[in-house]
Amino acid sequence: MSPREKTPRIILMALALLGLSGCLTLEVRTRLRNDGSAERTVVIAVDSVLLQTATVDPLEALRAKSKASGWQVEDYQDPTREQEGLRLRRALGALEDLNRLPEGDPLAGLEQVALGEEGGFQTLSVTLSISGILDRLRIAAGEPPLSTEELSLLRAAQFRMLYEVELPGPIVDYSPRSGAQVEGRRIRWMVPLSPDQPAISLQVTWRPVRPVPGCIGGWIGLLAVGGAIRWAYRSRKGGHGYG
Repeated sequence: MSPREKTPRIILMALALLGLSGCLTLEVRTRLRNDGSAERTVVIAVDSVLLQTATVDPLEALRAKSKASGWQVEDYQDPTREQEGLRLRRALGALEDLNRLPEGDPLAGLEQVALGEEGGFQTLSVTLSISGILDRLRIAAGEPPLSTEELSLLRAAQFRMLYEVELPGPIVDYSPRSGAQVEGRRIRWMVPLSPDQPAISLQVTWRPVRPVPGCIGGWIGLLAVGGAIRWAYRSRKGGHGYG
């Protein structure tokens, strides 16, 4: 099995905590800059009662793997949902670094991203790999594969992941439309994690914001300075006329 075909470990760990319940928060946020670099934030949280009743902290393995892979890790709490978990952060020199995360990284294999350009607009394509995620979860946890009855329960639970991207320009188009919410430069998808769906593709197009060239900015600055000098000269001349 190739690394790209392996189940995303962070989702495996998250769902392993829950069994057949739906008390899971999984949020993936990315902020893309004009120069192609990015910031990634991931939140994974589960029901507080689940953590309190566990004999061993189920998030400890994820915490250790994340730190070893270079993520900044901090505790996360959501009093409204009564959930606790972890918030993972890291800076990326290029967004495409997500395609090359090392094997031990908890987010390795989650997605494949591609940046492009079309008709003067910038594009981002994302493929989320969720094939067989729930069944492989049980195998990874040392449990037998999911039965037909358990699969039916998991389909009914409707696990979802929030996938959010903030882009360096206003969004002009996106797909799919269902489950998406757009606010200026930010788009959020609520992605269903179905055991029957091998992958989900997301696409978004935005209008790049071009920086003002340095030479134009320099001329604008010179004009402003020149205007200030003329104003000061006229004010001074006018003052002498009254003397």
